[in-house]
Amino acid sequence: MRARAAALAVALVLLAAVHGAAAAAPGSLKGWFLVAAPSMPDPRFAGTVIYMIRHGPDGAMGFVINRVLAEDRAGNILDPGSPPAEPPGRRIAVHYGGPVGTQEGYILHSSDFPTAGSTRVARDVFLSADPGILREMGRRAGRALFVLGYSGWAPGQLESELARDDWAIAPGDTGLLFDPDIAGKWRRAWANRGVEL
Repeated sequence: MRARAAALAVALVLLAAVHGAAAAAPGSLKGWFLVAAPSMPDPRFAGTVIYMIRHGPDGAMGFVINRVLAEDRAGNILDPGSPPAEPPGRRIAVHYGGPVGTQEGYILHSSDFPTAGSTRVARDVFLSADPGILREMGRRAGRALFVLGYSGWAPGQLESELARDDWAIAPGDTGLLFDPDIAGKWRRAWANRGVEL
């Protein structure tokens, strides 16, 4: 079964939409963190930090970066029903990106990995659904996150949640984005909240 590989392919459709909105508009949260307030009413997002990859009049999209579902090897993620076709390699954390499209895989990565075909989100942050990058993550260390699913908002929905103080915003620091200290991400992002756009 090639469910994970198919999910990565499906993710390319959303990447095309993100690529069409590659430049952040004035006032956009693209490249910033949303940090869940301690009073967050939605339990799916309690204690989360979300890295925003799109925000504009047509809605918003981002990935939770501080929840790990499991760890596995690249070959098992891409093709869980077949024996590994390559040496076992490194284990990769599988992050919960959000409640939408939970079978769709995405990779947030830095220029540590090939950027051809990836969409630039910020200065050294790229978004991809290329299985080749996932395989490369299994071969060597580098700054990258593999996520399943995403967090999405309809037009005006995120603005309403911000007005209710469900979220704070913080700079999308790449050190924090790719930090393997999952447990400390919310605390650090919360400490950096309140920066005005």
